[in-house]
Amino acid sequence: MATVSTCATPIKGTHMRIIELDACGVPITGTSGLVVVTRGFVQVNMEPQYEDGVEFFARTADGSPCVNQKDDPTLKRMNLTSQFCEINTSAVAVMISARELTIGTPTTGTGFAVAEGNPTRRYSLEVWQEVAGAGACDASGAQRYIYNAWPNVGATQLGAYMVENGRSTLETTSETRGTAAQWVTLVGSDYLPAGETIDPDEHWVWNVTTTEPPTIACNPTTVAA
Repeated sequence: MATVSTCATPIKGTHMRIIELDACGVPITGTSGLVVVTRGFVQVNMEPQYEDGVEFFARTADGSPCVNQKDDPTLKRMNLTSQFCEINTSAVAVMISARELTIGTPTTGTGFAVAEGNPTRRYSLEVWQEVAGAGACDASGAQRYIYNAWPNVGATQLGAYMVENGRSTLETTSETRGTAAQWVTLVGSDYLPAGETIDPDEHWVWNVTTTEPPTIACNPTTVAA
């Protein structure tokens, strides 16, 4: 059992990274894939989805309880609701399985077109937070961050989008799946403790780290093989 623990108070959201995955949850490397790092999000709300345990209850002939037992609930997945105040056309096209509209050389994304049908594209979603208060830095003076990762996200649906005399916000809802080992090797290991990994049935990672978040940029980058 651990005799020392880490305490940190999460506050705000500073960086979000979206990485395109294949159907098996493996990051797509090279020019076929996409990485976008942004701060243009309003919030990411996670709601765990549980299946209630089966309940067994029976009475004897005189009405007394004979069996009274209920199985533990089962965590199935996480539901994520994300809101964006800045729209990165490349990232949104991946998230909602849309077709990106492009122009020129080099190819520049200017928008996206949404078709009927099933959302098929997958991506990982990572969010960095600040650490509030006296714990903002470690004993050596290095800044600490809260690292949230949902390594395999998809089934993304568009939410409300309002055009009015004010700011428009794009909303998406999505579901998580278990993690591919290649995601840990190619992406997550930089923000996990040395030697740690993520099991295939794990959907959410939360870690305190001093590794700095990636650089924010509008233009997409790629994952090196």
